[in-house]
Amino acid sequence: MPEMRLVAAPLICVVGLAAPALAAAQDAAVGVNGYLTLGNGYWSHGLSQNDGFSLQLGVDYQHSSGFFTGGWAANVDYAVEYSQEQPRDVVADVYAGYHARAKDWSWTAVVGRYFYPGTAIRYDYDEVGATVGFRDRVYYTASYSPSFYAQGRSALNQELSLALPLRGDIELGATLGQFTIHDTNVDYTHWNVGVSKLIRRVVVDLRYYESGMDRTTWLGDPTANQYVISVSYALHGRRTRI
Repeated sequence: MPEMRLVAAPLICVVGLAAPALAAAQDAAVGVNGYLTLGNGYWSHGLSQNDGFSLQLGVDYQHSSGFFTGGWAANVDYAVEYSQEQPRDVVADVYAGYHARAKDWSWTAVVGRYFYPGTAIRYDYDEVGATVGFRDRVYYTASYSPSFYAQGRSALNQELSLALPLRGDIELGATLGQFTIHDTNVDYTHWNVGVSKLIRRVVVDLRYYESGMDRTTWLGDPTANQYVISVSYALHGRRTRI
């Protein structure tokens, strides 16, 4: 979103580069677009949120002016919970924003809200984010939450990402990030590297995740399966590019 993403307009494969809302905004086709992703894991902020079967579904509307809105959801399975009787098993996000580009540069700004329905403890939080891209090769993304997981403390995630398209609709990608929760001991780097292959409306992605976090907490698990393979299918849109 989950977080490198391969964006191939209008096919959007959320596999980890930025927040899913930011991913969905990057050069999507005008109109309604959607995707379905199936993987053997789901990572966010450099931590595993699901060390098993992961299903993600997203849909967005992109206007010709650059404004967009949408939402997505995924199943999650955290190793540590405050309440095992009513754990987090679904995460959903609704968002709106604006995307534009010039000759070499692109910009995306988005506001969103994350929901964890049916939990004993309130985890919902708001987030604002922005991405600046250069020649569709280098991206800087920052996302900020004023009260992350409704804990009353702000959080900031920053990522620098590289994308290298190759022949045969193949793309190599890598991301280096830093995640911090203010006034806590949560302050760590994370990175991932992977390769994606586009086949018509399908993207197959294999990615390796690593985190500077040295323990499993309610934020996620850094020791889970670090090799994640996912398959994404565009539910609507023209043939895509990487």
